[in-house]
Amino acid sequence: MRKISLLLTFALVVALTVPAFAAVDNVEITGEVETVFEIGHYGEDEDTTAELWQEGDVLDIDLPEAGDRKDGDDFPAEKAFYQTINLNITGNVDNINFDLAVDTITNSFAEATRVLYSNTGYDLGENDDTNQFKMDTALLTVTNDVSTLKAGDLNGTKVDKYFINDEDMEGVDITTTVADVDVRSFVLGKDEKEDDFYGVTVAKDFGATKLTGKLYHAREAAEKVTDLALEAKSTVSNALTVNGQLAFNSAKEADTTSSFFNVNANYVLTDMVTVRGEFETVGEDFVSYYNDLEKDDDYNKFNVGSDFALNDNNTLKADYTVYDHANDPEKKNAIKLALDNTTGAFTNTASVEFTKNNGYEENTDITVLTLESEYAMSDITTITAKLVKQAADDVSANNDYVKYTYLAAGLDHKLSDNISWNTEAKYITGSNSDDTDDGEGNSLKTKLKVSF
Repeated sequence: MRKISLLLTFALVVALTVPAFAAVDNVEITGEVETVFEIGHYGEDEDTTAELWQEGDVLDIDLPEAGDRKDGDDFPAEKAFYQTINLNITGNVDNINFDLAVDTITNSFAEATRVLYSNTGYDLGENDDTNQFKMDTALLTVTNDVSTLKAGDLNGTKVDKYFINDEDMEGVDITTTVADVDVRSFVLGKDEKEDDFYGVTVAKDFGATKLTGKLYHAREAAEKVTDLALEAKSTVSNALTVNGQLAFNSAKEADTTSSFFNVNANYVLTDMVTVRGEFETVGEDFVSYYNDLEKDDDYNKFNVGSDFALNDNNTLKADYTVYDHANDPEKKNAIKLALDNTTGAFTNTASVEFTKNNGYEENTDITVLTLESEYAMSDITTITAKLVKQAADDVSANNDYVKYTYLAAGLDHKLSDNISWNTEAKYITGSNSDDTDDGEGNSLKTKLKVSF
C-alpha cells in the first residue's frame, strides 16, 4: 500500500498512452505548470523561529519529531526555485468516469537551501534539493452513479476527530450506496511509516434522523487499536438539530478499553440569534492516532456559544469553552469573540480569544488577537492581509507557549484566462513565554500558474 511508486508508474504510463484513445473514450488531458520562487530567513535563533512559524494561528503545521519529518516540507525554505507540473486526465466509458491527477516536481532552476531544525536534525523547507525530474503524488478517482473509488495519495484525509483528521495518507477509499444505505470502506497508510488504518462505515437516513455505524482499526508496530462507534444526526424541529457520537476504544497490547462521547446541538432562537452547545468526554486510556482531540485521553470539554446576526453585513460570534483534564491541576477556560463583516468589496474578520490556564496550570494564560481582510479589487485581482498577535504569561521552565506578532499579505492576480500570479509575504517576530529565546523570520513566496 505504501509502495506509491507503483501507482506513479501506472499514472505515467496512462498519461503517455491515453491520448491515442482520446477520440474513442472521450479522454481530456488538462494540467497546470506552477513556477515557484521562495526565499526565507530564520534569524539568529533558527529553532525558536521555526517554533513560532508552526503555531496554530500562523502556519498551523507540525515540527519534525524524532523519526518523523511531519510537516517539515511546509516550512519556508531559505531559497527554493522550482517548477511543479500537475497533469489531470479525465474521461468516461459508458456511465463510468475516471480522473487521474498526477503531480510531478522538477527543481531544475536552482538547488534548494533549507534550515536545520537542530532538535531533531531535519531540514525545514521544500524537501527536493536535486535538479532531477521527480514524480511526487498521484490520485486515481473512478465514479459512476452510486460509487466512488479513490486510490493513491489521499491528501487531507478526514475520518473522525479521534481517529484520523486532516492527514496526508496513501491507500484506497471507496464509497457506495446499496439499498439506500451509504457505505464507506478504506485502507490507508502513511508514507515511510509502519502504521496501517482500516475502516468501514454504514449510514442509513431515516428522514429526521441519520444513523451511522463505524468500525475502525489501526495497526502500529507496538499496538493494535479498534474503535466501534455509532453516530446520530437528528433534526428535532425546524429550529433544533442535535448530533451525537459514542465510540468504544480497545487497545490490544496495552489491554485497555475506553470510550469517546460527543454531543452537540444547534438551536435557532430567533432570526437574529442562534445558540450552540457541545459536550465531549474522552475516557482514561483512550488510544488514538493522528487525532484532533484536545488531549490524547481522560478529559471533558464543555462549550456554549451564540451567533448574533446584527444585520446583513455583520455577524457576532461568542464562545465559552471549559476543558478539564484529569491529570492536570487546573481547568482550562477560553472565551472568544469574533466579528464577521462584509463591506463592499471587503470581507473582514476580527476576533479576540482569552484562554486562562492554557497549560492546565496557573500562570499559563494567553490572549490572541486576529485581524483578517480580503479585498476583491476587481474580477481579476484580490488582496489579502492578516495580523495575529499572541501574548502569553510566564510558564516557568516548560516554555510551551510563545509570544509573537505575525503579519501576512498576499496578492492574487489573474493575468489571463489560463495564467495567474500569486505572491505572499510573511513576517513573524516573538519569543518563548519566559523571554529566554527570541525568534524573527520572514518569507516571500511567489507563484506563476499556467493552465492548459
